[in-house]
Amino acid sequence: MSTFWVDLLGAETRYYDAVGIRTRSIRAGSGELVLFLHGIGATAETFARNIIPFSANFDAHAIDVLGHGLTETVNGSLSKEAFVGHVIAYMDAAGIERAHVIGVSLGGWLATWTSLLHPDRVASVVNVVGSHLKVPVDEGSRRQAQAGLDELKRLTKQLVDDPTRENLRARLGYVFLHPDRDLPGELVDLRWALYRQSTNGKQVEAFVGNPGPDNLLTPELLASIRHPALLLWTDHNPSTPAAAAEQAVSYLPHGKFALMKGCGHWPQWEDAPTFNRIVTEFLSQVRTASR
Repeated sequence: MSTFWVDLLGAETRYYDAVGIRTRSIRAGSGELVLFLHGIGATAETFARNIIPFSANFDAHAIDVLGHGLTETVNGSLSKEAFVGHVIAYMDAAGIERAHVIGVSLGGWLATWTSLLHPDRVASVVNVVGSHLKVPVDEGSRRQAQAGLDELKRLTKQLVDDPTRENLRARLGYVFLHPDRDLPGELVDLRWALYRQSTNGKQVEAFVGNPGPDNLLTPELLASIRHPALLLWTDHNPSTPAAAAEQAVSYLPHGKFALMKGCGHWPQWEDAPTFNRIVTEFLSQVRTASR
């Protein structure tokens, strides 16, 4: 199995002052900008298997989002305004005018809100198994989503209340359909080293457990997005089911849906070649249509 160092050969790590917030970025390539945003509790290494493949055609950036990894946080509670404001501040600091924004889990939610609040800075949106979709679904799908969220909250609270390496591994295992196969010890080691430095666990837990109605992505909000948008889901996502994503696409004026099979909540890692192909093809279509 390859390591982060092998997967990221050719990339560089930089730190930017994003309006007073020291922000870590891993980047490679040149051309049109692609900005990767990870999910709750994660880091830029979420995209270790994607940055170099994308760098063949794009200037690929992955950041530690606000309050995660080696990026600093802000005083007070996290909010969508704080998360989005930090993304824009990073883009300003890195000299990025517009970007194709790709987010996984909470990063998908953040990518979507960035397009809503700063449409002039976004070229397209790729929402991968994103959180906080508030669309009508059947009762079975609703129960599946609630059960997945309850399990995530349980594992997160368990880790916050009893921060051990074993509880961290259990929390990380949530994102994989086959954790015994796909969860490397290196990822556990990285998260454990960073988690012991972090004071943001309870802040993050509160945001996940109580997103608030103003943070939900409703049909009305989705209908107002004018960017090309891809909702990329999996057949074994443990939280928001694919049926909700398919329903959400129906509200997007320029939306597309794609399903990856045999993956859980981290398709960009579990099946990186398929993920890279699907997203690259979508971005290529966006570029062709904009000419």
